[in-house]
Amino acid sequence: MNITLITARPIDFLQAEFSHRFGYSVGLHLWQDGGSNFFSCFLENGRSQPTTKEIKKFKEEVADIVAHFIVEKWEIPLLEGLLCSEYEGLDDFSIEQICENAREILNQGEYSYPQQWRGETIYARLKEYLEDNSYLNIDGFVRFRLSDYLMELDQALEEAIDEYLLEREYDEFIRLLRYFIEVQEPRVDEVHVVLGPGGGFQLYDNEDRSLNGEFVDGFVVDMPESDLNYEDLLISALITIAPRKVVLHGADKTRNVNAVNMIQSVFGERVIKCNACARCLKLQKLKF
Repeated sequence: MNITLITARPIDFLQAEFSHRFGYSVGLHLWQDGGSNFFSCFLENGRSQPTTKEIKKFKEEVADIVAHFIVEKWEIPLLEGLLCSEYEGLDDFSIEQICENAREILNQGEYSYPQQWRGETIYARLKEYLEDNSYLNIDGFVRFRLSDYLMELDQALEEAIDEYLLEREYDEFIRLLRYFIEVQEPRVDEVHVVLGPGGGFQLYDNEDRSLNGEFVDGFVVDMPESDLNYEDLLISALITIAPRKVVLHGADKTRNVNAVNMIQSVFGERVIKCNACARCLKLQKLKF
């Protein structure tokens, strides 16, 4: 019983897996021709003719090895090929990041297509194909018989690209805010941001004077009630004040985690998190 595999991809993984699973019970013959790698495997059980059971088991093992080869060793190159065919000018780091994110999307989320499931689905298709065929062009099989699998890869890739673009826009926005902070003269040297458990906040200077009336209420007047967003209000107020030092109180207990992360990203080393002062202790009684 002989099965011949052909692929343009490196076949080190296939060779290692066959040797690991079969040892000397399967013979291997490898060669190259026209830029393609050929991999011929055949049973060597000391008999003139293997049994039907042995042939069935052999084909199942070959199908399983090839399925693992596609998912574990070829999936990233497949994603890279799809990405580079649609988007130009991406550097190697961005390509690697997007493709890794696409694999995470495939493995997680509401509409996940996890790696084990992908492998099992591909294995079932290969097993069916090898029942009647002893020659398998892996590249062609993926292209023409796994179109639904390629579609799943493409959809995950599109989602990963969207996330990448959003992250890049966010990073650019953070850089712009940092620039504003650097070029502005501080209107208050030190600002204490008291973050309420419910998402609200209060601003004080170092003399414990409230800054909300001067730097927050004006934004509220100009903002429709339906658009009222504590995170936007807080960031806008702090950018306007441009303090040399920002002390966060209750940062670990507020629901407004995004605002805390953005403040830390924009103000960097100017930010100090406090959890043990009098203001922090009073937060347990506050409802804003």
